[in-house]
Amino acid sequence: MKVFGGSPLNEISSASSETSLKLLSQEMLDELLKRGQDTDVQESLNGLSIRLVTVATDCPGKEDRQCNLVIKDGKITKAEARIRPAPSELRDSLLDKSQLDAKVISPFKPLTDIVQGKISLISAFEHIKIEGDLPKLMIQVEGFVAFLKFIGSMPVNWKI
Repeated sequence: MKVFGGSPLNEISSASSETSLKLLSQEMLDELLKRGQDTDVQESLNGLSIRLVTVATDCPGKEDRQCNLVIKDGKITKAEARIRPAPSELRDSLLDKSQLDAKVISPFKPLTDIVQGKISLISAFEHIKIEGDLPKLMIQVEGFVAFLKFIGSMPVNWKI
């Protein structure tokens, strides 16, 4: 299994490092889907299977950003973005447990710190709210951490 950060998988992100993507924009998620087709990426996700919505609040540009993700057996099959002026209804929308396993809500800064590896998932719990099937997330924590590292390896501008 390859690891993100200081590993050969950086080759995946360096291919378009001249591009700077906005976190949780549709352009970033389209790139995530494209790069997620790589077998090294899929293997690193350790069979992760989750239907997840993430909401980043108070993002630059006075936005709330939402990402709907479906990952099945390590393969990213869906990644859709919604961006609204902050504060928005994205913060308060109910979790449809028939469609999603979990909803994660976090202010922009702690979310970017988690993805960049500046803070651990454990220390992040004071900043984030998780609804839904927490045990499903916890038993797949290794794959989830690998997914966060994968996002962190992408050419994202962490300030926009």
